[in-house]
Amino acid sequence: MKKHRSLAAILAVVASFALILAGCSSSSNKSSNNNSNKASMQNETQDKSAKQLLTSSDNLWYMNGSINYNSKSGIDAYKFNSKNHTVTIYSVNKMHKTYSEAKQANDLDKQGTLKYTFKNDSADKPVIYMKGKLSDIPMHQTISVKNTVSGKNHQSKLAVTGYKVVRNLDNDPAPQVWVTPKD
Repeated sequence: MKKHRSLAAILAVVASFALILAGCSSSSNKSSNNNSNKASMQNETQDKSAKQLLTSSDNLWYMNGSINYNSKSGIDAYKFNSKNHTVTIYSVNKMHKTYSEAKQANDLDKQGTLKYTFKNDSADKPVIYMKGKLSDIPMHQTISVKNTVSGKNHQSKLAVTGYKVVRNLDNDPAPQVWVTPKD
């Protein structure tokens, strides 16, 4: 009789653990599904590919370590010209809503103009190769677009959207964000 009671107790404990683990697994799946739904909802307004957004915008694209990274040397701002496949890189003190606003604030310190090409055919995760001179120094860099990112830049109080990228500048890869103000 004691043997049956201890066996029943062990089975009850095992069944309890199984129910608890099943509940945790179900909760985890619901949580991850909710997060993926939120991410897709945020990106529903984006009807252009990454390649199109980067090169068709008349605005600046800001590259930094994070959306709110504080740099003492300024932020790199990219302005694409899709007609002649060039990108002009400026150093700016803060993010501006528009290129015109940055120009009016006299906050565009031109570093140089580079030629760009796409090294792959991916529309959503392009790899962009840039070559030219920055501050009269020959350089080349490759920017690999990874995932979307959005947030708010606290210094400029701008909502921004863009991409997490890996910037390989003269064979020194570094994770960055590449963002532009939301319309």
